Amino acid sequence: MEKEYLKSTTQKLLNCKGGVDTIGILFNTDIEIVDIKGLSGIIDKYTAITGKNEIILVVKPSQSINGGVELTDVKETLAFVEEIKIQLGLNGGTLKRIDFSVDLNEDFESNKKLFRLLLECLDIRRKSAGTYETKKPVKEKRKTGNLKITSKRVQTTAYNSSDKNRISKTRFENRILDIQTPEELEKRILYELKRYIKELHKLEELVPMVEDFYINFLIEEYKESKGKYFRTFTGFVEWADKEQLILTERVLKEVLKVSGITTRFQVFVREFRRTRKESLKFTNKTEIKKIILIVKKELKKIT
Repeated sequence: MEKEYLKSTTQKLLNCKGGVDTIGILFNTDIEIVDIKGLSGIIDKYTAITGKNEIILVVKPSQSINGGVELTDVKETLAFVEEIKIQLGLNGGTLKRIDFSVDLNEDFESNKKLFRLLLECLDIRRKSAGTYETKKPVKEKRKTGNLKITSKRVQTTAYNSSDKNRISKTRFENRILDIQTPEELEKRILYELKRYIKELHKLEELVPMVEDFYINFLIEEYKESKGKYFRTFTGFVEWADKEQLILTERVLKEVLKVSGITTRFQVFVREFRRTRKESLKFTNKTEIKKIILIVKKELKKIT
């Protein structure tokens, strides 16, 4: 079954690539911070002294290797870290942070419901607080921000990268923080990668649970706002759709049932779209399964 889905998305895979975006390593050293910041591939704002003779070195290998166009695989990442260690006279090193990312062909803005549903499913698996959107300041003239979920030690984000010099339009990033186990670098990286891929397995099966959350939320919102903020059910749907809350057909069908109007679902959708051409774009379980298979496939390549 997975082969069939991947075969149908061959074109989408052409410019997709997974890899390591950022790696953070703890070193025991008395080296001065000024001797590290500014070096190629070092992320200055995250690199810092954390204790006596202790420093966190945060590195983005792709920035130095290819100008940040493509993510680096595990081998390339470790080789770059070794170069930095030789350059600075560092030894050992314990993994504290690792960011695994996949660059995807899907346009972020037009596929926002897909990424929101994907993150909501992953959030249920992690038993976290839900997906939220990070807004950009008005002065940056950006109407929307990134979609993100956060748990105790992991942050996963889907964001628009079309304005950056990268191979694809969207980046799906999984940032693992506060890693405590003092293992050999490569061994720990591969463990965290395997753990992440396992999290994604059959994630699409959680779609109905996500739908239930959104259905219940929208029904409650409609009952509270009816006649107060929205004169009609159509007005409520227009707001909910703009807020990316109507993720699937089932969500709208269930809310429509309690709206009090007798219009059939297909008729309502057709009439709604008649004057709103780009509205009510639904995602579904099949699309989630496809995107998960792509992400897993690209992650497995990086070892």
